Amino acid sequence: MELVERIEARRRSLTPAETRVADFMAKNPHSVGHHSALRLAEAVGVSDATVVRTVRKLGFEGLDDLRERLADDLSRGGRMGASLRDGAVSRTIREHVGGAESLVERVNEDDLLNVVELMAQANRIVLVGFGPSRHIAEYAAARSVRTGLIAVAIGTTGLGFADDIAILRDDDVILLLAYDGTSMEADVLFIRATELGVPVVQLTEGVLTSDPRSAVALAIGRGNPDFSPSYVPTVAVLEALIVATAAKDPERSQRAGDVVDRFQGELGG
Repeated sequence: MELVERIEARRRSLTPAETRVADFMAKNPHSVGHHSALRLAEAVGVSDATVVRTVRKLGFEGLDDLRERLADDLSRGGRMGASLRDGAVSRTIREHVGGAESLVERVNEDDLLNVVELMAQANRIVLVGFGPSRHIAEYAAARSVRTGLIAVAIGTTGLGFADDIAILRDDDVILLLAYDGTSMEADVLFIRATELGVPVVQLTEGVLTSDPRSAVALAIGRGNPDFSPSYVPTVAVLEALIVATAAKDPERSQRAGDVVDRFQGELGG
């Protein structure tokens, strides 16, 4: 990615505050494209003037120029092209593993424990994902049921999402997979969740793409922004949350496992 290359080439000329800004932008390129200099400054803990100065010292005319360059780098076609050009299997595996390993630094342990408590206290887990994320939500729901948890996945887009919203109850907890900010469907989801008093946990790209209405926001990211998005970090976090929640009631998990084993035997003859 051009931004990363410029940062490395000019790192020695940056002040400590400017270095923090540059590193934040490199780790959260999607946030740079969506937010003002003031919002970026608040996230890093510097002045907006420092953000603007950093952008110019990196050789961009301004924040708009940087956004245009990032838009090209982060376009679906651009990332897919980079993935295909560098498509060695071993490199791809390393990228996925690296994305999962970075979760230790990206996600706060207390936030994870808070989510586990919310999941354990709820009667049902509702996983919400749109587009490709819906498949991840469906997998996580099936994985939850295997451990004895009650779970369902939703994620119809457009007017059909009203039917999904209708199933929500006041004893649910919602896990929302929304990475680049919230959509119209997500906004409706938050409205209904607020009416019911249901907590929403958002799995998102970074600190600036989370919705303030979320009870907890987990900035898990989707791997190296140079390449096609990876859902490995998402799956890793969901697996960990499900297992940790199930561990709070091991007898329930054992009963569910026994039922699955019994009827798999029946179905298998």
